[in-house]
Amino acid sequence: MSRRVLTTVFFLAVFGLPLVLPLAELFSPGSWAAWAEADRIAELVANTAGLCALTLAFVLPPGVPLAILLYRTDLPGQRFFRSLLAVALFVPLPLFALAWQSAGGGGWRPWTQGLLPAAVVHAAAALPWVVWLIGLGLSRVEPELEEDALTVTSVGRVLWLVSLRRAAPAIGLAILWVVLQTAGEITVTDLTVVRTFAEEVYTQFVTGGRDALGRAVAVALPASVLAIVVVGALVRRWEGRLAVAASARPPLVVPLGSARWPVFVIVLFTLSAYAAIPVISLVRQAAGGEAGSVSRLLIELRRAVHVNLGLVLDSLAWSAVAGVLAAGLALLASWAAADSRGMRRLLFALAVALWAVPGPVLGFGLKEAIERLMDLEDILLAWTTVRPVRAVLYELSTPLPVLWAHVARLFPYAVAIVWPAVRDVPRDLRESARVDGATPWTEFRQVVWPATRGAAGIAAIAVTALALGELAASKLVQVPGRQTFAQELFNQMHYAATTTTAALALLQLSLVVGIGWLIAWRVRRSSILHR
Repeated sequence: MSRRVLTTVFFLAVFGLPLVLPLAELFSPGSWAAWAEADRIAELVANTAGLCALTLAFVLPPGVPLAILLYRTDLPGQRFFRSLLAVALFVPLPLFALAWQSAGGGGWRPWTQGLLPAAVVHAAAALPWVVWLIGLGLSRVEPELEEDALTVTSVGRVLWLVSLRRAAPAIGLAILWVVLQTAGEITVTDLTVVRTFAEEVYTQFVTGGRDALGRAVAVALPASVLAIVVVGALVRRWEGRLAVAASARPPLVVPLGSARWPVFVIVLFTLSAYAAIPVISLVRQAAGGEAGSVSRLLIELRRAVHVNLGLVLDSLAWSAVAGVLAAGLALLASWAAADSRGMRRLLFALAVALWAVPGPVLGFGLKEAIERLMDLEDILLAWTTVRPVRAVLYELSTPLPVLWAHVARLFPYAVAIVWPAVRDVPRDLRESARVDGATPWTEFRQVVWPATRGAAGIAAIAVTALALGELAASKLVQVPGRQTFAQELFNQMHYAATTTTAALALLQLSLVVGIGWLIAWRVRRSSILHR
């Protein structure tokens, strides 16, 4: 059996099966009756669309100017600001939600529930992603085009007419990134009591029976199909123009002139407030609120370290494993798709579907896939009592179900970063290596890997950061006794932002910040992100 066939079978089993299995629920009795509840469907549509629109309205106005300032101007302190936002990539979404609740004073407050606070939390979490992705696109604009335009117009107009237009695919990718993350997650909407399509599936899975789950899948199906069509069309239009490989020449720098230091003060104040307000809110809550003290804060932090340090480190380690696996699989799939139209269509179909389907739907599909694998194992190993698949995916407290969920949920993000780099590897080099008798491994090691390792590193970092806060799919497949720190924090958040919960958040935040600064320093030295 050829390498391409094996690759196809593997990806269909790992990613295709969880996508297809939820569709079986559409044949359960009464599943389509949900569409008779017009008022509830209208509420789900309005909430999901409104949440995405508000999030974009909050994040794009600061995100686009920050990307321009930090990546294409002579603004002082660029490296520090970029490193600060790079660290913010690793702050899980539940921490942003908890910080907002802490800022509200803990407990129920009218300003901590509804679309507006949900959009604010999502926008705060999305800001570093928007700045990074758009900045990456702006940094990859061909200097030759800008230099030619500079001969006939001003540098500011070159930035507006050439650089931003050439970076349009990156801007579009950032918008898709934000919309699909916002629409498919349940962490913030659950806390702020906003019912979306993803929240509907999760609620029915937890509280309802098979019929209720079938109705939830039926309700989410049209929105998912629409998202798949829209995302697929945009990806097809933009993928040929998206670039992640840095040019050998530095990009054009736009001088700020006399506005250089005033703009620096504004950016410094904005990003300082962005970083300080959540931290101050959590510290205040962990110290006991209005009547808190430093001694109470230290007691809670020591307790959090004693009880949960191992869980935090374990979550960080397995998130990194998910990042490496997703980036590796994206690189393998992209390499196979580079010379095969069929593989390319399969890769894009899987990536777009995984990206557009709400997290809880994918989580339910993973749960069903695990059950089918165990049934198949029972048939194949009927002659013995040994059940390795059942042991590692169901009975034992292993991280593998959550790892599968993380890789499946975040695989499209890795593909979005890796595929342009693989696509840009000259075909002549690959064919020349094959003519010279190179094996597939030699071709990969000598031709593909040197040209794509930077993109693979970016993808691994991005998926690791996203996996730290992923809950929508992984929460549905976790086994007893084995959960991530984000899941533990999510459970604690339902008891409001207590001192214990805030201390747990500060523990993870401190470790994430330390690791994030280390990665940002290493990335800066290797010029993966800041070149």
